[in-house]
Amino acid sequence: MTFETTALSLSGPRKAAALLITLGTEASAKLLARLPPEALDRVALELMRMPAVDSVTRDAILEEAYAGLFAHAGVLPGGENYAAELFGQAFGSNKAHELLDRVHQAQQIIPFDFMRDIDPVQAAGILSDEHPQTIAIVLAHLDPRWAAKILNQLEAPMQVEVAKRIALTEQITPEAVEIVEEGLRRKLSSVVTEVTSVGGTKPLAQVLNQVGRTNERQILTALSEQDSQLADEVRRYMFVFDDIVLLDDRAMQRVIRELDAKDMALALRPATEPLRLKFFQNMSQRAADMLREEMSLSGQVRMKAVEEAQQRIIDLIKKLEDSDEISINRGGAEDAFV
Repeated sequence: MTFETTALSLSGPRKAAALLITLGTEASAKLLARLPPEALDRVALELMRMPAVDSVTRDAILEEAYAGLFAHAGVLPGGENYAAELFGQAFGSNKAHELLDRVHQAQQIIPFDFMRDIDPVQAAGILSDEHPQTIAIVLAHLDPRWAAKILNQLEAPMQVEVAKRIALTEQITPEAVEIVEEGLRRKLSSVVTEVTSVGGTKPLAQVLNQVGRTNERQILTALSEQDSQLADEVRRYMFVFDDIVLLDDRAMQRVIRELDAKDMALALRPATEPLRLKFFQNMSQRAADMLREEMSLSGQVRMKAVEEAQQRIIDLIKKLEDSDEISINRGGAEDAFV
């Protein structure tokens, strides 16, 4: 019997068991660790049934294993096609495509991706002395929202020039992108130091929201004496329009009594349903119906008008709170019940 017929006479699991016995325990243990559970069970059963391997079977198994490994004249198959075939056999066609797509996406390098880690003001400062075409190339490759933040920081004439070039530049070679990117990386390495945003007026407002009303007043009063503009900016962050849902019904009714119906209709146009209900549930049925009608009749309005109406309502709420006519439950110690 030839080596080939000897090998063919064995089932897959029995052939695998014979190979493991031939290789010895150290090498076989490494192979066993990589087998899936269902294959491991079948091979283990054959191992128990095959206490020894004769020399003919051993040589046949090694010959087949060698032929399988080196049948391509020393060049083993690889590349995307091989990976697709291998993953398809291992996980099924759909799962294989999903896994390989994920690998492709992870390998893709997005041009100027490093710009996302830089503050827009810093980024604009670094780009401001570059040629408008260079700036246009950079911004065109960034997420539109991030590109807009950087564009807003540029001087007005530069904004127009960059915008025009973004619109007119439809194609650019990868080589040109690489040159611009490499030059920008070198420039950044010499002028940008990594910083972490840990402060600002918004974080301060969030802290003051938790210190209790007495401490909040003391801090803001002292801050106003030193920098009234800064104190006003902090106050704006401390209570936003969506925070109206924090008001209890008594405070809400007090606020509504002071409000202009047109301001409410404007302010509630983009509001969430829970926030609208906060208003409607603290009004008479007739007043709520009139407000709904006013909202439906006002037609299209500019977002600036909506924001101004919302700010007037916020200002009123802050005024009523400062005069102790209402309170806002911010979750601080002074807001807890005892």
